[in-house]
Parts: sequence; structure tokens; C-alpha cells
Amino acid sequence: MKDFDEQLNLWASGRLPEAERRALEQKMEEDPALAREAAFVKALKCSMQSEPTTGPGEFGLARLQKSLREEQEEAPVVLPRKSFWKPVAIAASVIVAVQAAMLIGPAPWENGSAVDMRPASGEAIVEGPRLQIAFAPTATMSDIQTAVLSVNGSIVAGPSALGVFRLALSGEASTEAAVQTLRDYDFVDEVIAP
Repeated sequence: MKDFDEQLNLWASGRLPEAERRALEQKMEEDPALAREAAFVKALKCSMQSEPTTGPGEFGLARLQKSLREEQEEAPVVLPRKSFWKPVAIAASVIVAVQAAMLIGPAPWENGSAVDMRPASGEAIVEGPRLQIAFAPTATMSDIQTAVLSVNGSIVAGPSALGVFRLALSGEASTEAAVQTLRDYDFVDEVIAP
């Protein structure tokens, strides 16, 4: 079939050898469907050859430019990547410079000036007896407050990660009596006098 299509194209363009052309024309006389197809191929060849072979011109160029603009509008906008490390490096340099100035500069306790220093943990430095106490998980804030006030104490630290509180007792309080009073509560797990 492919050879037959090639023969029709060569016949329509007038390049088929004389012997093959006569044989094909004889077949067309015998088969009207083949004759119609050959006439269609010849008409198509003639119409294609009569068309000018110019480029797309102004209209084609305008279509191409419009297509390119649409593609650019649809493309995601990629912003230039800013350096993340530059501001971080500047901030770190400033912190190091401030710390160096504080360490090298005059100490705050020199020249007889008093300095109010406190531990970073927030624990107040209190004179007097101290206790460590751990409450049961079911103890409420009201229960804890009742226990602490019963020994005339105050919470100075806690709870720690293990749930341990530090209590400071007033100067005249007996540590042994406070321990015994706190152990009498059901919601107190353990009391230690360090």
C-alpha cells in the first residue's frame, strides 16, 4: 500500500517513469475509486504548489510574542536568595564584643560597691533550716499550700524535674518537728532535712 501511495504522489507530480505511469492510468480506468483518489492527490498537489511560500509575517510574529508573554506570566517568580548567614554572623560578633567588654572591663565588686547577685535558677538565698519535700501526684495546690503553711515555711525552689520542692523554715522552727508534721499528711511522699 505504501508503494501505491508513493506511485500516486509521483504520478501527481509528473515524476513517475513512463511504463509505470501507463500501468497506473490503466488501473484508474478500470477502478473508479482509484481514479477519484488520484484526482484528489493531483488537486492537492496543485493547490499546495500554488500557495506562496512566505513566512508567517506580522500576524505570526505577534502570535509568537503573545505566546511567549503568556509563558513568562505563568512561570513562577524566583526571587534572588538572600544570605541568611550574614546577619547571624553580625549578631554573633556584636554579642562576643559585648561579652569581651564586660569581662575585660572593671569588675562591679571593685571600689567597695555592693553587688546584688542572685542565682540564675531563681532560688532565693535564705538563712535558716531547709527541707526537701516531694508530694504525691494527686496533691493539689491547696494541699501543698496547707502543708507549707503548717510548718511556717516558704517554697524557695521547685518543683524540680522530679517534683521536689525546697522549703525554707523560719529561724526558730525545729527541723525535726517540721519533718514529722509534714510526714503526717497523706499527700506527702517524702521529706528530707539535708
